[in-house]
Amino acid sequence: KQWYQRRVRGAAVVEDNVFAAPDVKKSAKKLKRYNPETNKDDRKILLHSDLKVRIVSKDFLSGKYYLKKVDIVDITDDSTCVCRTEKGKLLESVPQSILETVIPKKHGSLVMLLSKQNQFEIAELEEKDSKSGVVICLTLIEKDVITVKFEEVCQYVGDVIR
Repeated sequence: KQWYQRRVRGAAVVEDNVFAAPDVKKSAKKLKRYNPETNKDDRKILLHSDLKVRIVSKDFLSGKYYLKKVDIVDITDDSTCVCRTEKGKLLESVPQSILETVIPKKHGSLVMLLSKQNQFEIAELEEKDSKSGVVICLTLIEKDVITVKFEEVCQYVGDVIR
């Protein structure tokens, strides 16, 4: 059985009608998430401390943290922040353009809304629809049910008094 990959707009795609090794399929699926040719404004997330985000750049620190989840600890300016890895290491000068939001899997997890209408409001995850790319959540203060896109919500790891 033969297998190969071709590059399309920065993402590895497994060619149709060709058998691919399992590791190639897995890596191709992961590579589709990040497209360096995408407009940076489309990928921009609002930086806020206590958010869990994913690093989606192979170029940042030689790819050591590619697709790793980190917590935003501090905002240094409009476009960079300091992050903490799951092992506790601090990463300085992380550009926001290489970060993507993380949506928790567990019902009831805390998220922060990043949309303009509900900017920086904390909510509980009620339902996640991966096919349509939307999340249904319940705001903690107003108890409103809100539906937002994946890009407009991010896992919140800070403390909340309920």
